Amino acid sequence: MKEPTAAQAPRNLIGNSNQPPVARHDPAKNDTTVKIRELVDRQVQAWEKHDFGIAAPDWLPSGELISPGGHMPAEEMQTAMAGYFKQFRDLRVTVKNVFISTDGAKAAIEWDWDVTRRRDGARAVTHDAIILDLVGGRIASWREYFDFGNSIDAKP
Repeated sequence: MKEPTAAQAPRNLIGNSNQPPVARHDPAKNDTTVKIRELVDRQVQAWEKHDFGIAAPDWLPSGELISPGGHMPAEEMQTAMAGYFKQFRDLRVTVKNVFISTDGAKAAIEWDWDVTRRRDGARAVTHDAIILDLVGGRIASWREYFDFGNSIDAKP
C-alpha cells in the first residue's frame, strides 16, 4: 500500500515527504497542562513553606480536601496546616506523576510526602495518590489516597 501524500494525511497531522507526520500543537491543551502543573507546584510550595496563602487562590471557596484523616473545607486549610507542623517538620514533597484529563476538569497526582516527626525525629515517606476535580481551573475537590496504617502522620 502506498503512503499518503501530505495533502492526503489526516487533518490533525502535519508533515512533509522527508519526515513522518507530527501531531499539531494544540495551544489550548498545552496551556491547560501548564496551568495545572503550576497549580500542583503551588500546592507543594504551600505545604513545604507552611503557608496555605500560596495555594489558596487555586481553591474554590467551597473546595474540600478529603483524605483518610477526614474532610477539610478549604477555609480551614491554613489552621490545619499550622496544627500539622506543630507535630512534624522538614517536609519535602516529590511529585512523581501528574495526569490530566483531556478536558482539564480532572487531574491525578502521585507524590511522595517525606516528613520528620518532631517528638522523636523519626522520618518516613508516605506514597500518596490524589484525584482533583477542577472547576474553571480551580480545585473543587482534592481526594487523597494513602496507607494511613504505616504513616508516621497517623502517629504524631
